[in-house]
Amino acid sequence: MFRLISSIKDFGVFNNFTGGTLPEFAPFNLIYGWNYSGKTTLSRVFRCLEDGALHPDYPNARFDVVHADGTQYDHAFATPCNVRVFNEDFRKAHLRWDDADGFNPILLLGAENIERRDNLVQKQTQCAQLDDQRKAAVAEAKRLDDRISKAETDCASQIVNELPVGRFNRTNLRPIISAWNGTMPDALPPEQVQAARGKVSAEQKDVLPDLSIVTQSINQLWRDGIALLSDQIDSSATIARLVEHPDIATWVEHGRHLHDGKSHCEFCEGELTTARKAALNAHFSDAFDDLKKRITTAIDELTGQRMEFSGAAYPRSGFYADLHDEHTQAGRELALARDGFNGAIQALIDALKKKQRNPFDIVQAPDGEPESDPLAAAARRFQALIDENNDRTRRFNSARNEAVAMLKDHYAADAMRRIDRFALEARIGAQKKAVTDSEAALVALDLEIANLQAELSNATKGAEAINETLRRFFGKADIQVKVTDSDRFQLMRGEVPARNLSEGERTAIAFCYFITKLLENGNNLSQTIVYIDDPISSLDAHHLLHVCAFIRTTFYRFNVGAPKPVRHECLARQLFISTHSHEFFNLMLDWMRKMTDQMYRTYLVERTDANGLVASKIIPCPDSIQKYRSEYLYIFHQIAGYAENPQNDHQIIFNLGNMARRFIEGYASFKFLEHVNIDSSIDRLITDPVDAERARKFMHFYSHTLSRSAGMRLPDMSEAQAIVTLILDAVRNHDPVHYGSLEATR
Repeated sequence: MFRLISSIKDFGVFNNFTGGTLPEFAPFNLIYGWNYSGKTTLSRVFRCLEDGALHPDYPNARFDVVHADGTQYDHAFATPCNVRVFNEDFRKAHLRWDDADGFNPILLLGAENIERRDNLVQKQTQCAQLDDQRKAAVAEAKRLDDRISKAETDCASQIVNELPVGRFNRTNLRPIISAWNGTMPDALPPEQVQAARGKVSAEQKDVLPDLSIVTQSINQLWRDGIALLSDQIDSSATIARLVEHPDIATWVEHGRHLHDGKSHCEFCEGELTTARKAALNAHFSDAFDDLKKRITTAIDELTGQRMEFSGAAYPRSGFYADLHDEHTQAGRELALARDGFNGAIQALIDALKKKQRNPFDIVQAPDGEPESDPLAAAARRFQALIDENNDRTRRFNSARNEAVAMLKDHYAADAMRRIDRFALEARIGAQKKAVTDSEAALVALDLEIANLQAELSNATKGAEAINETLRRFFGKADIQVKVTDSDRFQLMRGEVPARNLSEGERTAIAFCYFITKLLENGNNLSQTIVYIDDPISSLDAHHLLHVCAFIRTTFYRFNVGAPKPVRHECLARQLFISTHSHEFFNLMLDWMRKMTDQMYRTYLVERTDANGLVASKIIPCPDSIQKYRSEYLYIFHQIAGYAENPQNDHQIIFNLGNMARRFIEGYASFKFLEHVNIDSSIDRLITDPVDAERARKFMHFYSHTLSRSAGMRLPDMSEAQAIVTLILDAVRNHDPVHYGSLEATR
C-alpha cells in the first residue's frame, strides 16, 4: 500500500510538487478537483507505475511514491508494483468504438485485443500491399521479357531476310546470346561487316592461274650491258664518213656482203676498186662484228628479263567482291613495279641499240638501275591475292558459312545492344526475386494472420465475463456484448444493435470492462492498487448511483461481527478515486464516513497561478468541501468569504472568475428552470446594464483556466471584491429568501 507521494516534478501542471506534509494515504482515498485542476495528470503518475514507463507527453518527468514498507517507486521503475488505473488513457488504449455508419457501434475490448486487431488489420493491409507488389513485379518482369522477346523476334526476322539460313526464329537466336556468357561483344567495324556480307552474297569463282613472274638478279647482265656502251674498236682503219654517218655505215655494212666478187656498185654501178674494198673491210673488221654480236646478245638477254604481266588474265570480276579493293591496290602496285623494272631494262636496251647502230660511239648509260625487290614484293602480294581467291573458291561453302555465323552474331549483338539486354535481364531478375520474396512473405503473413484470427477468436470468449459485469452494473441485461462472425464485439440492446450510445453509457461500459480486467489472468485484487479517475463523466443521476453502488460492492466488504479494526475491509490492496463531480464526491464520502477514520482520506487537487507559473498541488480536502453536500453551496461560501475578507493572493484570485460563473449558472438553472448561460441570465439578475456588463466580462474573461495569466491580469483586489459583491447582491435582491438560506449555512 502506498503511504505518500514524496514529489512530482515536470509532470504537466505538477511542475514541482512536494507531498511530505500530506496525511498518509489510507486504504480508501477520495480526491476532488475541478476540471483542468490536474486530476487526470495525477492518475497518469499512477499509470506510469502500471506501465513501467513514463508517459510519452512527459519524457522528462520525475516522481517518487513511498510504499508503506518504505519501498520507493519512482521514474526509474526499478521496482515493479501491481497498479491498475482507470482513466482516459485506459479508455483510449482498451476500447475502440467504430461509429463509421453512425448506427451500429462495434466495441473492440482489451488492449491485447486492440493490439491484435490492429496487428491483424496491419498485416492484412501488408498482405494486400505485398500481393500488389507481387503482381506489379510479375507485370514488370513480363513487360521487360516481352521487350526482349520482341527484339529477338525482330532480329530473327532480319537474319531470315538477309542471310541464307532457311527457317530461323528467336529460339534459334538464344544459343548465340547464351554463348556471350553475359558480356556483350564489341561492335564489328563496318568494313568487316561489309566483307562478311560480300562473302554471303558472292558467287563461286574459277581457280585463277599463278603468276608466271620469276624475278632474279640481273646485276651481271646490267653491268655487261653498261660496259658495252663504252666499248671501243681500233680507230686506225675507220672511215670517218661512216663513223660520222651511222645510217650510211649501216647501209654500207648490210650491202657489203652483196658485192662479194663484184667489180661495180650494184646501186650506182660505179667501179669498186680493190683499194676501196680493202678500206671497207678494214672499217668493218672482225672486232666490229664481234662488238655488234655482243650487243645483240646483250639486247636479247635483257629483253628476256622483262616482266610480261597483263591484267587481262586477272580481271576484277574473277575475284570475290570483298577482295576487289585488294585487287585494285595489289594490281596497281604490281603494274607500277613492272613498269619501273621494264622501263629501266628498256632504257639500257635502247642505249645498246644506239651503240649497235654506231659501234664506234660511246653511249651514255641510263640513270636508273632496275630494282627487282619491289617487283618481287608486288608479285608476292598479288600472288597472295590469287591464292586467297583460289583458296576461297576451294573452300567456298565453309567460308560462306563462317560469314553467315559472323553476321548472325553481329545482328544479334546489335539488336541486344540497342535494348541493353543484360541490364534488362538484371532488372527481370530483380523483379522475379521481388516476386519470390513477396510470395515467401505472403506465406508467412498468411500464417500470422491465421494465428491472430485464432487468438482473437479465443479472446472473444471473454464476452461472457464482460456481460456478467454489465448485468451487475445496470442491474439487468440491458446492454450486452455479442460476438460477431468476424470475432469482434458488437454492443446489443436486446436483439438489436445498440444505437447512438451516449458518452455516459460508453463511460459506464468502459468502467465495467476495467472492473472485469482487474481479475484477468488470475490477478489477485487484494494485492492490486486501484486508481479510478472520473468514472461518472457525463452520466445522469441514475448511472451515478450505479457507479457508486458498483464501486462499493466491488472494492468494499463489511465483515459482520468482526472487531472494528477489520470490520471494514478494502477488497483491493488500496483504492484511489478522483472526481470533478461534487455530487459524486459527496456520495462516495457518505459511504466512507461509515468506516473508521483510519480507513479513508480525502484530498483536493488545487491549481494556482503564482507569479505567472501555473502549478497544481495536492492538499488535504478543506472542511468547506466536505461539510456541504452541494458544490453550489461550497462555491457560495468561497466567494462570500472573499467578499467579506478580500486577500491579494493570486492563488485565491485565480479561481474567482470560475467560481462566480459556476455560482450564477447554478442559481439561474434552478431559478429559471431552463438551460441558460451567463449572457442571457445576468441581465435578469443585474438590471443596471453597466454593472451587468462588468460582471459578464469578469466571469467570461477570468473563468477559463486555459487562460494562464487570467488571474494576473485582474486590475486590483478592490475590483475583484467589487464584482463579487455585485454578484452576491444581485442574488440577494432577486431572491432574499433563498439568499437568507444560503447565509444560514455559514
